[in-house]
Amino acid sequence: MSQKTKVTMRHIAARSGVSQSTVSLILNGSQSVKLSEATREKVSRIAREMGYVHKALARVSAIDKIAFIFNGLINSEPFSEAIYSAQQAAWQHNKLLAIFDMKNEPAHCAALEEEIRRGGYQGLIFASCFTALLPPLFANLSIPVVLLNGYCPERPDLPCILPADKIGAYKATRHLLQQGYQRIAILTGEDQTANDRIYGYRQALINHDIFPDDRYIQATGPSPKSAYQKTLDLLAFSPPPEAIFCSSDYIALGCYQAILSKGLRIPHDIAVIGYNNQSLSPELIPELSTVDLSYREMGKMALTTLLTLTRRQPLLDKIMKVEGELIVRQSSLRPRRPAL
Repeated sequence: MSQKTKVTMRHIAARSGVSQSTVSLILNGSQSVKLSEATREKVSRIAREMGYVHKALARVSAIDKIAFIFNGLINSEPFSEAIYSAQQAAWQHNKLLAIFDMKNEPAHCAALEEEIRRGGYQGLIFASCFTALLPPLFANLSIPVVLLNGYCPERPDLPCILPADKIGAYKATRHLLQQGYQRIAILTGEDQTANDRIYGYRQALINHDIFPDDRYIQATGPSPKSAYQKTLDLLAFSPPPEAIFCSSDYIALGCYQAILSKGLRIPHDIAVIGYNNQSLSPELIPELSTVDLSYREMGKMALTTLLTLTRRQPLLDKIMKVEGELIVRQSSLRPRRPAL
């Protein structure tokens, strides 16, 4: 057969001594017809020897690949919107987004670094649902890198897509102030976003002539259990807070449980507002007010920023922040007093 002749299933069938339909079933991985393992192995081997390329693989090989490595996103369903929107934007630009879960394990990091270096990728997006440091292995790649909710002090030249947490926390706290609450506490996380959210919280209080009380600023872990105990600590203060701003909706869940365990009602006795607009927030009773972070927009922005770098075009800014939207529900609305 001439080198210029395209290898087809008909050629493989002729060499294998089976029908073309049998070759099609085997090469497409179909299990609808019972075929012996020997036949499957023979056809697959001959296809490889003849240099057959499946149509689906041929399409993929003609598309530029972009690596998307995420770190600890499995339990954060809002951030999955970032992955989805980046994937959609990639297809619109005829790019294939190859998605990898790093799993926070050194062995996985090393394997992924080797894959990125050898895999012919056009660029890399590193993403994390909690603002995270870029692993050193990926800091000196020869391809463009964009950080989605990440940072790298050693590489200030790397573009970062981040939520505008100062503004988001400011909006949440200002809303509570506008409802008439003055003693407002904050349950912060322990990640890199905590400082920005505390800053926004404090600035809103100061702008309303309220001096922030450091007792009302409590750091907690990301789990409801940790937030439960920290909320009990807040409720033990004299006077206790009138409202609590939780830096995630899962923290707010633990806050709810602690408030209810004390026989208190939300928002009649104490108001609560969350952050991130997790799927659980409208399911709580009462429905949880929160700040919705536009992860969909962040994912799309990360992809378009990376494409800008691959085209060697300049960026207007290295750090790009996306503003969240305040979602007001029942948990933060001050109940109206009945008319006398």
